[in-house]
Amino acid sequence: MVACYQGYVDVVIALAQCCHLDVNWQDTEGNTALITAAQAGHIMISNYLLNYFPGLDIERRNCHGFTALMKAAMQGRVECVRALMLAGADMEARDFGRQLTSREWAFFTGRYDTAWAMTRLHSRPCPYQLCDAYSPEWPQLASLVSKAREPRGCMQRISDTIRNALTFANVTEPNDEGVLDHLVTVTTALGSPFVAMACSTVCPASPPCVGKRRYSVPEILRRQRTKELKTQNPERLDNHRKLFQNSRVTLVPKPPKDRRTILLPLNKSPITANPTLGKVSGAGASSSMALRKTSLLPLGMVKCSSVRPGMSIPKVRISKAPTPTFEPERVHRKSSFKDGGGDFLQIPKWRYKELKEERKRVEEAERKRVEAATRRHLGSRKRK
Repeated sequence: MVACYQGYVDVVIALAQCCHLDVNWQDTEGNTALITAAQAGHIMISNYLLNYFPGLDIERRNCHGFTALMKAAMQGRVECVRALMLAGADMEARDFGRQLTSREWAFFTGRYDTAWAMTRLHSRPCPYQLCDAYSPEWPQLASLVSKAREPRGCMQRISDTIRNALTFANVTEPNDEGVLDHLVTVTTALGSPFVAMACSTVCPASPPCVGKRRYSVPEILRRQRTKELKTQNPERLDNHRKLFQNSRVTLVPKPPKDRRTILLPLNKSPITANPTLGKVSGAGASSSMALRKTSLLPLGMVKCSSVRPGMSIPKVRISKAPTPTFEPERVHRKSSFKDGGGDFLQIPKWRYKELKEERKRVEEAERKRVEAATRRHLGSRKRK
C-alpha cells in the first residue's frame, strides 16, 4: 500500500512474486492498494495490479462505501477511470453517505473532463480493434469514393466553391466512425505492425469491455492451460499419478569411503582420479557426468576434487572476537597541503575567491588593530 501510494513501480512488480501477499488487505479506513493507487493517479501501478495480481477485488469498499472507481473519479484521474471501467468496475455502485455513483461524484466534485470521458466510454463500451476478428477496412470508404466520382454540374461546382470560401474551420471533436476515428482504430488494432511487434495479447478472442469482469494474466493462462490439458488427454486428470510422471527426481548416491575410486550402481565401472593431472579418467567418466546432471544443485555450485570426489566443502576460518574495549588504531592520513600532503591534488580556487579571502584577511587585521588601539587609549585614560 505504501508503494502504491508513493508510486514505487519496481517495488510493486517485485511484490507480485510473493505468493503470501494479500492484495485485498485493508487499512484502518478500509482502503486497499488499488484504491490508494487509483486515488493517487498512478496509472502504471493500477494497470499492473489489474493485470498481474490474481484474485484482485475491484469492488472492495472502504469505511465510507467508496470503491476504487469512485475515488479515481472524485480526484479526476481520467486514465485510472478508463482502466477500471475496462477491467469491469461497476459504474452503478453507490456509496454509503450521499448515495452517488462514480459519474455523479465526478460531477459533484467538478471533474467534468472525467465525467465526459466516462460518458464517452460508456457509449462505446468495447474496443473491437483489440479482437483478432477485426477488419481494418473502413465501412464508409466505398460510399464516399462513389460520391466523389459522381459528375457535378457547373452550378454545383460554383456553390461548392462559395461554400468552401465562406466556411470557417472550427476545431471540433472527430466524428464517430469518421476518418480520424478509423485512423486511431487501425493504428491501435492487433493487426497493426506497431502493436504486433511491441506486444501480444493472451486473449484475442475476448477484448476488454465496460461492465465485463476481466481476469488477470495468470488467471487467463491458468484457464487456457487447463483447457489444453482437457482437450489433449482427458484421462490425464483422472489419475493423479500421471500428473507427476514427468517430474521425477533422480537422487545422487553418496560417494563411497574410498577416496580414490567411485563404484557406480549402473555399470559397476570405477572412476580413478589422477591427483597430478586433476582430471577424472576411466570408463565411468560419462556416468559421473550423468550423475552430475541429475544433481539437485546447480552445475556451477558442484566442484569436483581429484582427491575427494563429489562436492568440495569450503574452508571456514574462525578468529577470536576482540575485547569490548578494543579500539582500532587510527591511521593519520595526510590529506591537506598543510599536513605535508603536497603530492595530493588540490582543489583549484577561482581568482574572485582568492581576492575575497584576501579582503577578509585585511578587514580582520584592521579590526584587530582598531580594537588594540581602543584598548590602549582606554588604559591610558584610566591611568590618568
